[in-house]
Amino acid sequence: MIARITGTVLLSAVVFVVVSLLVSLGVVWLTGGVLRGTVIGIVCGLAAAFLISAVSTAVGRNEERPRRRAGDRRGGPQDEEDRRTR
Repeated sequence: MIARITGTVLLSAVVFVVVSLLVSLGVVWLTGGVLRGTVIGIVCGLAAAFLISAVSTAVGRNEERPRRRAGDRRGGPQDEEDRRTR
């Protein structure tokens, strides 16, 4: 659990730094405004890091659920229908 959280934090930090630098340099190159490039780069970096964190969390939650196999009668909409007909 701690390894998963640490991995997500490290990945988010790397994504934040890389996206911030690339976007900042691109905006500075296009407009020549250092302050504008820095602000836009930081905002885009935060958005990218948040997206990576959200996707990692969603994937982690999905992996915790047991997968249904064909013929497995535990849970799911089919199980609710079976309970109603009994």
